Amino acid sequence: MENVPIKEDYIKTGRISPHLVQRVYKLHVQGALVQTGAVVAIWSALLLPRAFSIIDASAFFGITITGIAIILIHIPFLWGLKRISNRQVFEIYNLSINVFSALADTAIIYFLGGVRGMYLIFIYACLVAYVGISAPRRYPFIISGFCAIFFAAMAIMEHVGIIPHQNALWAYNFSMGEVILIIISFTASLFVLAFIASYASDVIKRTRTELARRNIQLEESKEAINRAVDALRDRNTILQESLDQLANAQKQLVESEKFAALGGLVAGVAHEINTPVGVGVTAASFLEDRTRDILKQMDSEQLSQDDVRAFLNIVAEASDTILKNLGRAADLVRNFKQVAVDQSSEVKRRFNLKEYIEGVLLSLRYQYKRTGHAIIVNCPGYLELVGFPGLFSQVITNLLMNSLIHGLNDVKGGEIVFDAKMTDEKLVITYSDNGKGMEGAAADKIFEPFFTTKRAEGGSGLGMSIVYNIITRTMGGRIECRTAPGEGVAFTITLPFNAGVLERA
Repeated sequence: MENVPIKEDYIKTGRISPHLVQRVYKLHVQGALVQTGAVVAIWSALLLPRAFSIIDASAFFGITITGIAIILIHIPFLWGLKRISNRQVFEIYNLSINVFSALADTAIIYFLGGVRGMYLIFIYACLVAYVGISAPRRYPFIISGFCAIFFAAMAIMEHVGIIPHQNALWAYNFSMGEVILIIISFTASLFVLAFIASYASDVIKRTRTELARRNIQLEESKEAINRAVDALRDRNTILQESLDQLANAQKQLVESEKFAALGGLVAGVAHEINTPVGVGVTAASFLEDRTRDILKQMDSEQLSQDDVRAFLNIVAEASDTILKNLGRAADLVRNFKQVAVDQSSEVKRRFNLKEYIEGVLLSLRYQYKRTGHAIIVNCPGYLELVGFPGLFSQVITNLLMNSLIHGLNDVKGGEIVFDAKMTDEKLVITYSDNGKGMEGAAADKIFEPFFTTKRAEGGSGLGMSIVYNIITRTMGGRIECRTAPGEGVAFTITLPFNAGVLERA
């Protein structure tokens, strides 16, 4: 009953591939085991009928001999199968085992009743169906032809007495016409079955071919997807490295911007301190000169009471001037020191919000004192917080510089307003100016890193990005921008109170 579709694997040289020989050999071994099991099962099933004499001894003996022959014939057949390399010989050799199976099946049918055993056509049907599924399309018709020939020969020889009738329990009363009719019907049934098996084989093979083709396409698609995934993974790695590099570069730029602002603050404060210190030095020098004059007058005994009174007035005025200017310089130094420490160390402490805003503005006075712009701070004097004042300093500095450079540039008499109020859950700071304002496209990008309208003038585009990151990421709040051309700009900053960043004092 063994056969496999070998024709598809033939090579044009007339020799068959070792791979195909190995595959066919494996399938024939499996078929031999199945057929051996079937013979043993049939023989075992006949033991009981033999015990009750339903099957006579000669028939049982014939079936036994036939079964042994079927089992033993596989040994030389399998031995020779692996030693054939010619294509035509291989095909004939492969077909011969099915012819032998048909002959063996005929012997079994004969011993189980002969012509009366025509109901055992299912034995042939199994062989034809198997060949139809596993072999080329013509094979079922070839095997059906051999089965019909073997059955017809057996039926005619039994009818004419060349071979004896089997099973004496059944009387043989067929005429030659009936035998021929049985043979014709039997043959027709086999060829109908062959057609069905061949058609089913063709459908199965087309389906198998289509499935194989689709499987190849799926494998190719899988490989393409894997290649694409690998390429995407490589690109993702490259992009991640680029992103890390950009993040590091941005961090360095932010730090550079931060220290550049601190350096500018140092220069500005130094310039601001220069004025009161200079006035104090001038007053002290004038007082020193007047003191020497008084001492000379005393030595020459020309000092009058009016001269002493005038000198004391000068001393009082000079002392007052020196004290006021030194106090102003001390305030500048104190505010600068606090702002510088807050920006560089980011230490959490308690501070008054209004005083701190005014202190930062005082440190930045050199940036706006000659512009004529007014800065108004509307903040309750009692509003004290616990947090990182350096963050507020950076936000105030960047907002103010953004207004001076962009919004109030070339504007006379501008106004900047800080409004702060506190609720139970949050601190709301509104910063606004009455400058030029912005168009919608610029307003949408104002918080983007490196976006600036002053690139040609040295702008870095990081100031408002720093503000946004401090407010949203570091302090967990939000910032909104409202603006229109010619209507200035307003930033609303909302900061929640929490134990990590900002608390109510």
